[in-house]
Amino acid sequence: MSARKNRTIPALLAALCSGCGGEQSSELAMSVDLSVTVAAPEAVDPSATVHLSAHHAWSNTGELRYPLEIVERFETKLGASNFSFDYPVELGEGLVVYAWVDADGDGIHCTPRQRGDLADLAEVAEFPSRQVSVSLFLDAPCAGPDWFFPGPEPAPAPGSQEGSS
Repeated sequence: MSARKNRTIPALLAALCSGCGGEQSSELAMSVDLSVTVAAPEAVDPSATVHLSAHHAWSNTGELRYPLEIVERFETKLGASNFSFDYPVELGEGLVVYAWVDADGDGIHCTPRQRGDLADLAEVAEFPSRQVSVSLFLDAPCAGPDWFFPGPEPAPAPGSQEGSS
């Protein structure tokens, strides 16, 4: 009887633990439909591969808060495209869409000798939303997403204690 009791207790504890996790969590992921239009200067081959990525604008909190955690990656061509992905709502906030075009076809975003890959980024202002539209014009050479976002720190408000001696 004690061997049966020893097998039953771990199974009962596992069942209780799995039941608790589901009740405490809210919606873990939100399905997002992304419509994106990607353009580039005329010199870029229209059949060149465009690498597109969706990012949390911000992840974590307090001193550990940081920008641009990747959520999903896609490949497409210049023009209009549609994608769907699951946005993990509890892992960050905001949505940023970044793209770069592999103008030289080497599969690498810029090298010391090949600097022709172009990029752009858009922060989605109306987010969270289940349907998002973004337009990008890829014209910044060799710029990663952190070149565009988060941008400069806002200036302190007049009369604030920041920056004054």
